[in-house]
Amino acid sequence: MRALDGEGWQRKTVEEVADRKVTYGLPEHELPSGRGVIRAGDVRDGRLWASPPDPATPLDGRDSRAILAEGDLVVVLVRRVGDAALIDWRHSGCVTTRSVGILRARDHHITRWLKIWFQTPVARAWFDRHVSAHVEPTLSLDRLRAMEVVVPPPGQIATLSRLVELIQDKRDLNLRIAADTVALADAHHAMLTRRQRQSWTPSTFGAITSIMTGRPGPSQAAVSGVATCRIAPADVLRADPPYIEGGRETRAEPGDVCDPGTVLVASRPEGARAALTWSRTTPGRGVLAVRPSDPSDCWWLLHELRSRSEELPKIAQGRQAREISRRAFSRLELQWPGPEVRGRFQEVVEPLHDRARAALEENRLLEELLDRVLRDVSSIAARI
Repeated sequence: MRALDGEGWQRKTVEEVADRKVTYGLPEHELPSGRGVIRAGDVRDGRLWASPPDPATPLDGRDSRAILAEGDLVVVLVRRVGDAALIDWRHSGCVTTRSVGILRARDHHITRWLKIWFQTPVARAWFDRHVSAHVEPTLSLDRLRAMEVVVPPPGQIATLSRLVELIQDKRDLNLRIAADTVALADAHHAMLTRRQRQSWTPSTFGAITSIMTGRPGPSQAAVSGVATCRIAPADVLRADPPYIEGGRETRAEPGDVCDPGTVLVASRPEGARAALTWSRTTPGRGVLAVRPSDPSDCWWLLHELRSRSEELPKIAQGRQAREISRRAFSRLELQWPGPEVRGRFQEVVEPLHDRARAALEENRLLEELLDRVLRDVSSIAARI
């Protein structure tokens, strides 16, 4: 794609370009039963995660304002303001809630462009300036209508839309590859456990691992100690695929730092999560750090803990099952396979995890490419 030069670009408002509709959806109590509903939580990372509507459910004329058509752009107005997704044929006929704005234009190129525009640094800065935050960040419809947009000629919209779509599709594919390879490793662990578990040695986690509980963070930034990244329970719970790499940089005493290959565990009532570290980390309060005696056993340990997701919250402390003590975890029993089984398991699953990490690394490069495109668009907007 040739460099963007801004020739033929025009400055307009959202209301001017979305010339057929700028509105929002229905209150919860007015939502029609049986139809597909798109809420703010269903619009994430430029994609729709809502179920399609039931075509057998009749439309109510009173709901027509909130009924979506193919080519519409839905945009989040509450909390994650500006996250947007296009409506395709599968979600045509859905309705939205009041937390979701609806933009419709005679030319579908416009809504495709608005989706890109809302991701640019200049648009993100505009959202930050214009949200109200009495309870949670909220963008009013009047402010959205008045938002300025720099619109390129149709040919450039098509080119940029295709580029961004290809990046998004490739990122989605890489995430599926990473998830599927980890699922294959989980399945291999489950198969071995089901077939051979009775012949393995009874043990406890305390006997085969070293365990450390996380500590509360320092009251102010530390200036001495080892460079590391502090990991909170939320970092572990949202690690999917189950890898921890990077985080909030800090410094800590050497005894509080975990080496790469440590498995971090965090609990919540609906299930615990485990993730493997790829860099030096310091577990925060509510995070359990578990390291096998033999570093090569980290893969077996990771998948053993993943297989016990529903069991681990039962030994956690508090009504919310948020914190597992070192003592309780140490006493937890397991069947530990011999070195040959663990070695063969490593030979099978390590390449799977390598493939997952390669997919995630490609996504990092794709995100850099997308960021460069969006910054170029913002630079053009600043000159017009």
